[in-house]
Amino acid sequence: MEAELGKRLVKEKQTSKWRRLILFILCGGFFIWSFQQIMNEHTIGFDESIRSMVNGWEADVLISFFHLFTMLGDKTGVIIIMLLSIMLIWWKQRDYAAMGIIVGGVIIVNELNKWLKDFTGRERPMTGPGAESLSFPSGHAMVGLFFYGLLLYFALAYTKQNGMRMMIAIFGVIFIALLGTSRVFLNYHYPSDVFAGYAAGYICLILGVLLYEWIQSLRPKKKAM
Repeated sequence: MEAELGKRLVKEKQTSKWRRLILFILCGGFFIWSFQQIMNEHTIGFDESIRSMVNGWEADVLISFFHLFTMLGDKTGVIIIMLLSIMLIWWKQRDYAAMGIIVGGVIIVNELNKWLKDFTGRERPMTGPGAESLSFPSGHAMVGLFFYGLLLYFALAYTKQNGMRMMIAIFGVIFIALLGTSRVFLNYHYPSDVFAGYAAGYICLILGVLLYEWIQSLRPKKKAM
């Protein structure tokens, strides 16, 4: 039984590595393509079609709902959730590598997002309050996927029950998807800003996870008594 379990775990790890690699390549390809479209000032076809569809759904309840997710993805929301997460990880796990990667990673990815926005110079689709900064790629999508993706990764790593892991995974994926959706629905970003932000955020997330797993591999393993 132990041999079979060991083989299954090895197979699952190999499958996970291939899945990461494939998504990494796809996200990298999409980000490069969309980056080139913006730099060449080309129109991205799906932007207007998605925006037209979303604009027909405007309702006070939906606006309030998506404002909540926008607040959880902005600077103040991320800092509050990050501090709470750091305290919880310290209290429950004492996982200092995770704590360092979360804090350092969010700072680096946020600065990278600012640099990309300044470099591309794409204006937002809306005017007025909230339109002061540039648009490509979406910071909520990029930083949000990296930060909340890391929290999801660690939550799954710390949870052993399969049923609970499934619930956490579903909730996490839906939550991250709604962060980006809120930016399109509230007209803060073009859909391509959000998709490119997700792509860049996923690339950063994989690099952060690989760094964490490398640090963990350097730690001496406890010998069984």
